[in-house]
Amino acid sequence: MPKKWLKIDPHVHSKGVSLCSRVTCEQIIDEKIKLGYDGIVLTNHCQPWYYTPDRHSEFIEQIIAEFQQGKGYADQRNFRFYLGIEVSLTEPHYADWLLYGVTEEFLRKSPCLYKLTQKELFDYCQQWGVLMVQAHPYRQSPCEPKYMHGVEINCSNEDLDKVTLVEEFAKKNNLLITCGTDYHFVEKTFHGGIYVPRDCETAADIARWICENGKIKVFFGEKEKNYPKNC
Repeated sequence: MPKKWLKIDPHVHSKGVSLCSRVTCEQIIDEKIKLGYDGIVLTNHCQPWYYTPDRHSEFIEQIIAEFQQGKGYADQRNFRFYLGIEVSLTEPHYADWLLYGVTEEFLRKSPCLYKLTQKELFDYCQQWGVLMVQAHPYRQSPCEPKYMHGVEINCSNEDLDKVTLVEEFAKKNNLLITCGTDYHFVEKTFHGGIYVPRDCETAADIARWICENGKIKVFFGEKEKNYPKNC
């Protein structure tokens, strides 16, 4: 790719927030640099079993503090570090949602995100220009397509054999496709992500570029593919 492009992983979890992760932000950054990445989107979990609804504001501050700590180290390493979140919803059925274009204001003004329905979360994202992408849609099943912007090609072993299903669902429903590794552990070095322009300084820039650009270029394993965007 030309140098004007950044190679990023838009699905990454750090242990300061995500209980299932075993890596700090600093470890993530160091390892991703070794693997040839230019940046990540930090998409820590927001799940019903993490906190009660009355502690939502407190939890959001934890998400933001973890991001700010990581960004400080990333800036020292000349590595792009973007804010995101992965929200688990139980209505109308269980699904995980990656939100791209998130800002600190978006999070601080949000209702308890995991209490929302798919449509309610989609409507909130629409108000802020945030993209809502179903993570690893075939671990369960794809949700209602009219209340999402896209679906993810997930690079973990159990998901890569479902790429064709993801592509068919996206094409049928006029949705965008993203790609990420769902990074939790140093040992699991699944290769995948997306390319974004070097002038994308914030997560909001990435969301805006995806919607303005004619296609998204993703990579997974040894493959690179261009998918039309359908925001």
